[in-house]
Amino acid sequence: MPCWAELVTSDPSAVAEFYRDLLGWRYDPADQVFRLRGAAVAGLVPSRGQPAGWVTYIACDDLAELTGLVADSGGEVLRPPEDLPGRGRYALLADASGAVFGAWQSGRFGGSQLGSEPGTVCFSELATPDVAAGTTFYGKVFGWTAQIGELAPGHPYHDWLIGDRVLGGMYELPAGVSAHWRTTVEVADLERVLRRCRDRYGQVEVDPIEVTVGRYARIRDPYGAGLGVIELIPELRALTS
Repeated sequence: MPCWAELVTSDPSAVAEFYRDLLGWRYDPADQVFRLRGAAVAGLVPSRGQPAGWVTYIACDDLAELTGLVADSGGEVLRPPEDLPGRGRYALLADASGAVFGAWQSGRFGGSQLGSEPGTVCFSELATPDVAAGTTFYGKVFGWTAQIGELAPGHPYHDWLIGDRVLGGMYELPAGVSAHWRTTVEVADLERVLRRCRDRYGQVEVDPIEVTVGRYARIRDPYGAGLGVIELIPELRALTS
């Protein structure tokens, strides 16, 4: 299951102010995490030459075995397993289409400590021009199946499933667009978040659209990282509150 989302950026201290004003997150530089009411909700680390962006981490039991599966399935091990003392082990990987993701083998830290409420990561999705390759790769590596549905009327979408449990999604991109993972955060008031984004020198890349579960938009922070934000329909909000 996706268990953690981490923002990689050139200036963590500066970008932390943007997310504090946008989502109420507080940056803890000692642990390199964003906190909401003291609980860890996302990571924030300095870039090592890579572009700014959000990285989805997927939980696993055996990181060494997983990296072997990735390589055998046409993916790439970008950063081999490494220990984070007292927390766990991680690796940075890419699927067969080049979409980068992380894998996490927990120690004392299992990932996000809050969920199912505004201000927390609520969804991770693979955006790819090759749905067939994504279905094959993640099926082999994690045992996921892809079930076709609709993002909105007339807009096909795939849900990632383990058994009958939805754990993420897959969105088809036009040919030639690079595959990547996307992170989405739940918000209580979408219009307010978009105003704050613009006021704080961010960009609204995708204006609000109606999807089956609410109203969704995409923003880009002042340092270049894109993020989805969604205000759930009242029926779903009532179920998770």
